[in-house]
Amino acid sequence: MSRTRTILLAAFLFLLAAAPRGVVARAEEAKEEEGVRFSLADVLRTALENNLDLVIARKDPRIAELNVDLAKAMFDPELDANYTHARSKGEESLRVRQFGNSVELISSGSSSITDSAAVSWAQTLDFGARYTVGLDSTRRDSLPLFGQSFNPSISSGLTFNWAMPLLKGFGREFQTENLVIAKRGVEISDEDLRRQAQITLESVEDAYWDLVAAREALVVAKESLKLAQDLHDLNRKKVEVGTLAPIEITQAEAGVASREEGVIVAEMGLRNAEDNLRRLMAVPKGDPTWDRAILPVDRPTFEPRSPDLDNSMAKAMESRSELKGARLDLQNKQLAERVARSAVRPQLDLTAAITPSGNNLLGQQVYDYPNPSPPPDTLKATRDIPGGWSDSVTEIPKFHNYDWSVALVFKQPIGNRQAKANYAIASVNREKSDLTLQNVEQTVRVDVRTAVRAVESGAKRVAAARANAVLQQKTVEAEQKKFENGMSTSFEVLRIQTDLSSARLAEIQAVTDYNKALAALERVQGTLLEARGLSLGTRNTR
Repeated sequence: MSRTRTILLAAFLFLLAAAPRGVVARAEEAKEEEGVRFSLADVLRTALENNLDLVIARKDPRIAELNVDLAKAMFDPELDANYTHARSKGEESLRVRQFGNSVELISSGSSSITDSAAVSWAQTLDFGARYTVGLDSTRRDSLPLFGQSFNPSISSGLTFNWAMPLLKGFGREFQTENLVIAKRGVEISDEDLRRQAQITLESVEDAYWDLVAAREALVVAKESLKLAQDLHDLNRKKVEVGTLAPIEITQAEAGVASREEGVIVAEMGLRNAEDNLRRLMAVPKGDPTWDRAILPVDRPTFEPRSPDLDNSMAKAMESRSELKGARLDLQNKQLAERVARSAVRPQLDLTAAITPSGNNLLGQQVYDYPNPSPPPDTLKATRDIPGGWSDSVTEIPKFHNYDWSVALVFKQPIGNRQAKANYAIASVNREKSDLTLQNVEQTVRVDVRTAVRAVESGAKRVAAARANAVLQQKTVEAEQKKFENGMSTSFEVLRIQTDLSSARLAEIQAVTDYNKALAALERVQGTLLEARGLSLGTRNTR
């Protein structure tokens, strides 16, 4: 009877080794509680949309776009308008007026009301010039206190000012430095987002394969426990019939306890792997997925590849976001250096202004000096004949009244240390950026070489791990036969079984790491998004 059990156990070990790994895993999964099934494509898409690192990183391009608006603001036109109402009053006074033998005391005093309004339009142009166009108008009403004539005065003027730097500050490059850098900042932030997306996707893919490996590791642990339990049952029966020493039961019990611990550890690893994947997918708090098992649909495949190093290197040099960002930063530093060099020059500005004006005076009228009892030699006086506001405005283009000026303004700080220091700092920053680009290129070069080697060695590692698993299976069978013939012990059988479990775990890990290496190669080439058929979407660029 014991021999029959031994034969059945050996047959079970043989069938277990011959069964495809995927079949064993799926058979074990059938016993699992109902869970949520995810394919690799599912988790990648979910993470691309919801991963919190990416959600945070997506804010940076928006900030960069707002910086562009901020840089454009210096070229926005400025509209200025104002209105002023003022009143003044003069102190009353007495004066004497004499006509022959007649003397008259006259009390006088006056007040005035002034209303003025102005509107102007100013703008700085992208090559450094600034112009201002303004229209202003003022009305002054004199209000005599004792019935003298009332003559409102209205004046209007048009002002055009122009100022342009001829040395320091001249040219579009000088004036648009901040705008150009801000626009490149949008590109840099886009590349940073793309880099973060690829890093995140690689982490998600790694986590997915880790979950698959953890689930299969649990299957292996349970199978190893089953083998140890079968050996324990077999030994117990042999001890009962007197064909085996009682110590063998103790060794078998120790083997069962050890494998039970292995199952516990494997189960904890599986739950940890599930939580890690949930975190990367940013599963919301309270979502049922937190309480249900995650059942991976895809299995890691093994298709040996021999990546071309030169081709991978060329892709990386063209597509890596770190390189694109470093090149853009170098362009910014080169621009800042040129602008700083221009700022060392002295300041020489050309200014010009012309101001035509008009008033409401239509002419003058001669009249008798007002007096109820004028003397025989009546005094004569003149007064202005006022028009309206439109008269003062329509007179402006006639250029009856105008002022104009042209000026050159020169300014040169003695020593000019601030501008020279800024130029020196800009030059050092440009040198640093150039070295940073070289450093990034070297890092990318090493990344690609490392990733290519990982794929090549990974393929060899899978082949070796599979061969080792086959050999370990044969070793288990041989040791089992020796045990049946009394030439081995439970301790040796358990040790060989442990070696078999380790070999199978090593095979699982080798296949998992190989698939990770393929994802890492796409990431270091800067092509992981495209390789997985994903994109960050389109965004309006300005």
